Amino acid sequence: MIYGQNQQLCPNIYSMPYEVQPGDTLNSIAARFGTNLVGLIELNPTLRLRSLTEGMTICVPRVPTRPPCINGAYYIIREGDSFYNIAQRYGIPLNLLLEANPEANPYDLKVGQEICIPNVPPGCPFGTVVTIQEGTRLSDILISYNLSLNELREANRNFNPEIIVPGTELCIPAETYIECPQGTTREYVIQPGDSLSSVAMANNITPSRLLIANPHLRPANFLIAGTRVCIPSA
Repeated sequence: MIYGQNQQLCPNIYSMPYEVQPGDTLNSIAARFGTNLVGLIELNPTLRLRSLTEGMTICVPRVPTRPPCINGAYYIIREGDSFYNIAQRYGIPLNLLLEANPEANPYDLKVGQEICIPNVPPGCPFGTVVTIQEGTRLSDILISYNLSLNELREANRNFNPEIIVPGTELCIPAETYIECPQGTTREYVIQPGDSLSSVAMANNITPSRLLIANPHLRPANFLIAGTRVCIPSA
């Protein structure tokens, strides 16, 4: 069932309304809320691919509301996240992370759920700040950092994709951009037709060594054109 933009009714207490944003697809919405296409259609029986439009309100699986986060920053749970690996990633004690999110169930984190990372400075807490260069286009930014427009907007609330101003600083989410260590590696952008084995062979290294140099990537990521990878020195 599809509801008008002002209606808030969804089938059950485990679902909630969501307003379709520019660039959304059924698959991207399903992934964001930890379900699949079948699950999304079950919540919206009359929804079809051709009828998804910006501003429409549909029903999605409910995620817990964001906790208070004074002197910290909000983080959106992604597939595979746990309190343990989040605490390790950002170098904070696990008990502090748990204390900052007393209502969150550490054994049942939901994709799309917002949690509080304590003692994190504002600005670009989980990413890398880059400066837009003269002549840069929106497509250049999205391809270079393997981002969707929605991901770029989430990290840069005041960013206007219609106007690209040289000198503007952008926050690139950490999950999509990992800076290679200087002096020991170089960077390579995956091209159509590339694979883990072909990139490794072209650089005279083993696939295992390539994966060790890119612990944030899965083997399938080496098939996705635009993915940035670190090439260890031969």
